[in-house]
Amino acid sequence: MTTYPPLHTTKVIGAPRQMVWDAWTQPEQFKQWYMPAPYSVAACEFDLQPGGKLTIDTQAPDGSIIPMTGEFKVIEAPSKLVMTGSPLDPAGNKLFEIQHTIELTEEDEKTTLAIMSEVLEAGPHAEQFLMGMKPGLEQALEQLTEMLTK
Repeated sequence: MTTYPPLHTTKVIGAPRQMVWDAWTQPEQFKQWYMPAPYSVAACEFDLQPGGKLTIDTQAPDGSIIPMTGEFKVIEAPSKLVMTGSPLDPAGNKLFEIQHTIELTEEDEKTTLAIMSEVLEAGPHAEQFLMGMKPGLEQALEQLTEMLTK
């Protein structure tokens, strides 16, 4: 079985921490930036509380929908968010499970966003998706930055 080291990503965004927090925790904002092109978020729902569920429907370039389920583990507004996510195959099986730990610090109206992404489980078809995780996350964070600094 392949193991994946944690992925650490840091981004400074020229927006107050509360704005960045809202972009991560409000579904209407989240769906505007979360998936790297040519993918997009078709729909998402959050139950923003520890143990609360999240669902995200990703639209692939061919129009198909890839559902993802997850759970909020830690919510310390507006500084820390820990959540899991698992994309599902057409039969409803987890392709993999990942946990994102998001920490936000603010200085001079700028927010430093630090993310640690850990693969908790990986099925046999996970590698094709996980290979693109780092560039995909970087592109999504660029889209987040654009959205918040317009």
